[in-house]
Amino acid sequence: MFVHLDLALVFHLFCIVQGLSTAAYLLAGPRRPGNRWLGLLLLALTLQVIDYFLSRSGVYYRSQWLYFTPLFFSWGFGPLLLAYVRAPYGARPLRWPHFGPVAGQALFYVVLAVQSFDAKTWFWLNVHKPWTRYLEHYGAVLSVLLYAGLALGFLSRQSRPARWLRPGLLGVGLFYAAAALDPVVNSAYLPAGGAKFYLTSLVLPVLAYALALGGWLKNTATPVPHLVGAASAEAASGLSEVAMPAANAAAPSKEPPQVNPEQLARVVAAFEQEHVFRNPDLTLDSLAELLDLTPNAASQLLNAGLGQSFHELVNGYRLEEVKRRLLTPDARRLTVLALALEAGFNPKTTFNRVFKEKTGLTPKEYQKKYQATHRDDSVTAAG
Repeated sequence: MFVHLDLALVFHLFCIVQGLSTAAYLLAGPRRPGNRWLGLLLLALTLQVIDYFLSRSGVYYRSQWLYFTPLFFSWGFGPLLLAYVRAPYGARPLRWPHFGPVAGQALFYVVLAVQSFDAKTWFWLNVHKPWTRYLEHYGAVLSVLLYAGLALGFLSRQSRPARWLRPGLLGVGLFYAAAALDPVVNSAYLPAGGAKFYLTSLVLPVLAYALALGGWLKNTATPVPHLVGAASAEAASGLSEVAMPAANAAAPSKEPPQVNPEQLARVVAAFEQEHVFRNPDLTLDSLAELLDLTPNAASQLLNAGLGQSFHELVNGYRLEEVKRRLLTPDARRLTVLALALEAGFNPKTTFNRVFKEKTGLTPKEYQKKYQATHRDDSVTAAG
């Protein structure tokens, strides 16, 4: 089959190969916070670039059975972008209604893809070309702008967001705001039968390639330890009850390694302000990435600065979170298991083992023993 190629299409092919390979790596590779969401976002972008390639190269024209192949998932760009931004901070994953529109979009193309060529032609001329393609286009624009705004709002509440995230989100928002003008330009300034101009078809391959390259470099480069300048050294002294007992009990037989107080303060901020422990997929590697350290350096920092291993620290914070909420009204509207899952424990057996080991009680026994004291203290304080 003859396929038309030009420099733009060669670049499209380059972006498609890079995008698909990196998406597969992110989805099947290291379980770092955000990797799965970034992989899905990159896959959705790359599939749309494939559609542009098939159209521009003449493949659709010569293989008309490919019309309406499910390649457009643009209503999922916004939710995937927000989910990726939230993941490193231990935020709970987005609920399924956020992905309802893209599921409907996928079903729309699946149903059309299995229709006869005559049915596809009729639908294109009478429905899709005059109506539904504009609905799809403006739906994608509104979705990306809405979720980019939500992501910016989320970042504004974090103590140390990655430097590139805000400019990146603003850039994506500006691009989609400009893309909203595509239909206006086509109808107002271009001949009725002439070739149409689509900003997304020009910029989206570049965006997909940049995202693929960034995702690849982020997961393959070795982080270089450096000072985190904004956190004050005094924050390291504000360690919670979780970290202090083990730190005081540690009595190394040799001189302990030097601990950078600013890095230690960053650890405390990550757990006590950003609540990263609530992410059930939190690992030493993902924590090290958040701290801009290697996993080995992060492990040494936790052991030398807090006297705890990664798992001891994480389970300690999760346990304190559950213990605190067991004595609040949350315990009346949520089950113990729900409280444990929201604190980051997974599976249930880990929670039961840690709780019994550290308190000597079951959660119900703990509630019964301390609830009355908790209420009496509250009454006394109020008086």
